[in-house]
Amino acid sequence: MTCAVLSDIHGNREALEAVLAAISSRSVEAVWCLGDLVGYNPDPGFCAAEILSRAAVVVRGNHDKAVAGLLSLQWFNPVAKEAVLWTRRALPPDTLGRLARLPEGPVQPGRGIVLCHGTPMDEDRYMVERGAIADTFRWMRGSPGPWICFHGHTHLPFACFLRKGGKGPEALPTEGEIGLEPDRIYLINPGSVGQPRDGIPLASFGILDADRSTYTTVRVPYDVEKTRRKILEAGLPRELAWRLAEGT
Repeated sequence: MTCAVLSDIHGNREALEAVLAAISSRSVEAVWCLGDLVGYNPDPGFCAAEILSRAAVVVRGNHDKAVAGLLSLQWFNPVAKEAVLWTRRALPPDTLGRLARLPEGPVQPGRGIVLCHGTPMDEDRYMVERGAIADTFRWMRGSPGPWICFHGHTHLPFACFLRKGGKGPEALPTEGEIGLEPDRIYLINPGSVGQPRDGIPLASFGILDADRSTYTTVRVPYDVEKTRRKILEAGLPRELAWRLAEGT
């Protein structure tokens, strides 16, 4: 089975369309989404509709919760808060309702695989520091059978593994294809479709080929300038247009 793993679309239509076109050129059997369909960018309705109709599994992200009124905005910086409020006004009630009903991770779409937004223990925790990584590996070791944990939230492509019986995680490259070994457990972040933050202004997603036991990070260009113009025309914060061009 071959699956496309998407995360953090954040209302970026141009980026999502480029990713879907790239997926359609491959033998992909399922799409999994790790949350944050909306927020920041000017096409939340289109992105929510596309993901909800195409993805076999979707877990909720913090922006999905906030837009749906399930998360306090006190945890958001002023720019993110303004974008949440704009998005909430832009979406019809039925879409807000569908966002509110998205499941909290972790969700297990297949044997040995879990999907979450932040970490399996806390959907809002960022997997960026050693403690979060160690806690997640501990959770995986204590759970029946997870081999790979896909997560989003940070907007950064990331992959590491722990040998079964090993003491510390080992990093993996985030470009190109990597082989997945059965005696290891993996943490993998496909990066962000709609707001990359690693200095590379390309939409990022992943392809899991379970039959070949490989994972590939894929980056595709999209019309960044069009999205930036739409952000400004919509009256969203100017900072959001600037950061897309910088990939930050």
